[in-house]
Amino acid sequence: MPISDFIIQGKELRALMKKMKTPRSKAKKRKKSGFEFQWVKLPLRWIRILHQAAVSPSTYDLAHTILVESFKLEQMAVRQIVLSAHVTGLSKQARIRAINNLVRLRLIKVKRGKGKAVRVVDLYI
Repeated sequence: MPISDFIIQGKELRALMKKMKTPRSKAKKRKKSGFEFQWVKLPLRWIRILHQAAVSPSTYDLAHTILVESFKLEQMAVRQIVLSAHVTGLSKQARIRAINNLVRLRLIKVKRGKGKAVRVVDLYI
């Protein structure tokens, strides 16, 4: 039997490749963790600094949210602390003001990306 009987070329090759080609699977969505917290550590340093600065209630809310997300991060329920509107529950302007207050008070360090939610890079506890 000659080897040319086993060679596939032209239309036959394209048809075979089309049959063998598997459709790409869509990106898998990560399941949300069912992790729920009972309590969170509130550092005395944060209490003192926030009290002395007389910041707005939205800054307190954001500080508490960051500490909750930090606890989730420690428990490996989340990969990073993202300060989106969904996570914080604050309006865009209140969230921006609160983030700027916490950065100014040197309680957090953030990473900002154009068109992306702000991410907390470091907590100064």
